[in-house]
Formats: sequence, C-alpha cells, structure tokens
Amino acid sequence: MGVFVLVAFVVPAQAGLVFPRSSWPLHITLVRFDTRETAEVVRARLDGVLPARLGFGVRMGPDAQFGRDGSVPVSLVEPEPALHQLHTAALEALGEQVHLPGAQHNRSNYRPHVTHASERLRPGDQVQIRQAALVDMRPDNDPRLRRVLAVWEPA
Repeated sequence: MGVFVLVAFVVPAQAGLVFPRSSWPLHITLVRFDTRETAEVVRARLDGVLPARLGFGVRMGPDAQFGRDGSVPVSLVEPEPALHQLHTAALEALGEQVHLPGAQHNRSNYRPHVTHASERLRPGDQVQIRQAALVDMRPDNDPRLRRVLAVWEPA
C-alpha cells in the first residue's frame, strides 16, 4: 500500500526531491491518502484535474495549535474558494478506492494551514499556489524520508 500526500509547497519543488521526515519544506496539505494503486495510476488520476485549478493566491490568517494536545503550531489559511475547489477536485479524482486517514478533516471540514518549521509564515503573508506536488511518505519503504514523485503546474 502506498502512503501519499498531495501538497502545495510555498516555494515550488522539483520531482525527485528527497527530504527527511523532520524537515518538510513549508507547504499546504491538499489531501493525505493511502492506496493500493501505484504512484503512476494516482498521477494519471490527478493529471486531468490539477493543472486547470492552479495559479491563484492565498493569504495567511491567524496562528493556531493543531494536534491532539495542541502542540503543533500552524498558520491558518484564510478562506479561499479556489483552494477548497482544488482540494475537492483532488478528492474526486482520487475516487473511492483511496483511504483517507483523518477523513473528518476533508471536504467541508478541510482546514488548510502551514505548519511552522524552522521557518514560518505570518498573518497577512501571501502565498501563490503555483504548483501541486505528489509526495511519497515512505519512499523505498523508508518512513524516515519523503520523495516528491510528481509536480503539476498551471495549464
């Protein structure tokens, strides 16, 4: 089973980028999912919907605390219909054959945010959604790494 996440990196990345689990570049998660399908099948499902929905801006809202114990600092993304439409279109393209861990955080309960890392965004910062990227959460069966498998740019 593949474990993947579809993200919008704050600074666009290239396919093939590998980074440690502990050093994610700043990003907005679009959809996290598991599937028995190959990465190639997943990519083909997303090819037809992502490029047409990219190329818009979002604005950072207030800070918040996520996680079970509120220990994960994040910057919320102010409501943006284009971002919600991108999230929903990706879910629909992936279809019923994927498993959505944390399914309660999707569709109308989707709360886009950027997790603080060594860098962070501030309320009012603008981010351009210029790219979507498919990330393998266990490349070569190694849960310590992440690999960007594919990127999509605006059509």
